Amino acid sequence: MVDGTEREYFIHLPDSYDGTKPFPLVFMLHGTSGDGEVFYNAYGWKELSETENFIPVFPSSGRYKIIDDGENKTTTKWNTVPDANWQFQPGEKGLDDIKFLRKVIEEMKMSYNIDSKRIYLNGFSNGGAMAAKCAVEMSDVFAAVAENAGSFFLDTVYIPKRKLPVLYQVGNQDYGPGNEGPEVPLSMLDTLISTPGIAFQGGKHYRIAANHINNFNLHPEHDVMGDTSFAVQALYQPVEPGPGTGYEFRFVLVKGLAHNYPNGNNHPFNAPRVHWNWMKQFVLENAGSAQNLDVTQGYGSGSYSQGDKVHIWSRQEDGKVFTHWSGDVQYLDAPEEYHTIVTMPEGNVSVTANYATLTQAMKLTQVTVQGAQRPKKIYTYLPPIDRVKGVVWFFHGTNGNAASMAFTIDTKQYIDLLMSRDFGVVAITSEESEFDIDFNNDGVYRWSYGLDSNLVDIANVRAIRDSIINRGLIGSSTRHHAFGYSAGGAFTEFIANVLGWETAINHNSPGNETISMFSTIPYLAAISENDLNPGVGPAGNAQARQNILNYQSRNACAMLHEHKASPLYPERFDRSSFITEATSKLIFNEMKANDLLDSDNYLLYSYDQIEAIVLSNPVKFPLVRNLSPGQLNDIKNEISVCHAEHNVKADINGLIYKFMTEACGNTTDVAETEVEPSGLKVTPNPAMDFITLNAEGNWTIYDLQGRKIATGNQSLIRTDFLLPGLYIISCGAANARFLKY
Repeated sequence: MVDGTEREYFIHLPDSYDGTKPFPLVFMLHGTSGDGEVFYNAYGWKELSETENFIPVFPSSGRYKIIDDGENKTTTKWNTVPDANWQFQPGEKGLDDIKFLRKVIEEMKMSYNIDSKRIYLNGFSNGGAMAAKCAVEMSDVFAAVAENAGSFFLDTVYIPKRKLPVLYQVGNQDYGPGNEGPEVPLSMLDTLISTPGIAFQGGKHYRIAANHINNFNLHPEHDVMGDTSFAVQALYQPVEPGPGTGYEFRFVLVKGLAHNYPNGNNHPFNAPRVHWNWMKQFVLENAGSAQNLDVTQGYGSGSYSQGDKVHIWSRQEDGKVFTHWSGDVQYLDAPEEYHTIVTMPEGNVSVTANYATLTQAMKLTQVTVQGAQRPKKIYTYLPPIDRVKGVVWFFHGTNGNAASMAFTIDTKQYIDLLMSRDFGVVAITSEESEFDIDFNNDGVYRWSYGLDSNLVDIANVRAIRDSIINRGLIGSSTRHHAFGYSAGGAFTEFIANVLGWETAINHNSPGNETISMFSTIPYLAAISENDLNPGVGPAGNAQARQNILNYQSRNACAMLHEHKASPLYPERFDRSSFITEATSKLIFNEMKANDLLDSDNYLLYSYDQIEAIVLSNPVKFPLVRNLSPGQLNDIKNEISVCHAEHNVKADINGLIYKFMTEACGNTTDVAETEVEPSGLKVTPNPAMDFITLNAEGNWTIYDLQGRKIATGNQSLIRTDFLLPGLYIISCGAANARFLKY
């Protein structure tokens, strides 16, 4: 019931609809003399919904006495008066069809799980004219509108509630209902829509194009494309791009089509399929009651509905590093992350990105330091010794090196954050990679894994650490942290346990199951949902989850972060020092135009798949194909992070920093004092030929597999019989770790 009048609409529920996930809603408006039931049974929209998973709706207009071309008629019509080429007979009053259609949407939302961001409208003839009216008066609820053989009639400028995507389609034999005429050549489309006062068909093609240009603030310049033997179209772009998926106007001219709605059976042109494929790429960015999100120094601003989860990102500021968001941070999932999600409340939200300024001294410098066997080139930054809070060591992946790790965009973001907070940084290359020696003949260059301090890579780190201490750059009690990626991520657990460091941070490696059974070093593992790197993948991620459970089952400090895919935003590639914001937007647009992104700007393919698509279709990617190797490498990095592939991700820098400095409630970001810790203490540690305990009683030494090695009760314990490695000693209820050189 609308204004006391009973109205009707027909719907079709696809077999796939079960109410568990929201479905798009697609309206199809009939033409003069038709009704909803006629269009329900014709033209193929309900059949298409079965494969495309949307709910089609077929409303019926009112029935009126009208005057059409000087003739009195009684027929069905959508009420588009006064913008119509017909009028009501005296005494006849039109129904409010806008109110009716809004009521249909309201009822559908109450009865079914409808995706408010994906409601579309399609109309034919008089229904096309009604679609044009809806594009103005209901643009706040429709994501896109398609008009067929009917549109604006008067030369009038309207002010839409929101500028939205519109498509107008007409046949080159269409002279109006029931009339046919000679075909206009499709090659004349540009002339028809660009020539004021053109006589052909009363100039309607020009008038319709001009009305859309004026009503939706479009550039009058347009691109004409298509096949002149089948269908051609003119594409108009907005003067000011809209938010979200943006908008456009397409004018489509179909060959051999009179006044009819083509569906692949009555004409080769399959309009339902074509129109759905066009409409579904657009999403309403402010569905429901609008709440404003204002992101200062960042991206994601717009109007959204209560409950919407909106991704936001800070701007890339050269010479600075993001630190935190301020403002209405109670609505943010993670106020300390440059990329986070806002859950929109019943009200507006305003947040601002904050940054720390990097001084000229805050940069990595390459130096040569003597390793265990050879001089090693490292990249390092160390703040003044009176301010240093700790040193973070960075370990690269398979076949990588210190530079490839330290200067990758997302790793460099974390290094910048550390430098701004008085942490030292050391990036080192594995012995195999630096000197081109495959010690174990496995065909790749990695780290030396094991719990033996004499293993070459662990010995190198120990030698470099001691050299830095001896030079007076850090203290002997300065705390150290391991940060690694892939093969280097796996290495973090070994080196942190052998050298007794504060934390181990592992990006994109399953980790070590044996270590997870005994280690007490705080450990954070970050995995990615689409990581298909050899040795990782679903099985590796499953092992990482189990390893974390092994830690936690012993009440050891451990955390798992599972990185999910996120949308690509137009300015994303500006994070590269080789790519400007303007170029980033052009790259984004080229990807969008070539269907590499879905309607919410999530990547549809992995980086490797995208690379293959670009290489096989170079003409479609002129911009990307002309980028430099450095630019392409940074694009690969950002795509991999957005698609949650095998990559370090700066999206959790805040989480990692907090874990490093407050691991499970233990503060680790200040230098150790001389106060002896409580509990069992082993001296010296690392040990050579003997150790002493600070407790008396029966003791037992175990290896890392839990096997009993030795027992006794004297306080001076010989260890010369032990092989180099890590051991556990228990005395009474206490236990401690010690390393045997």
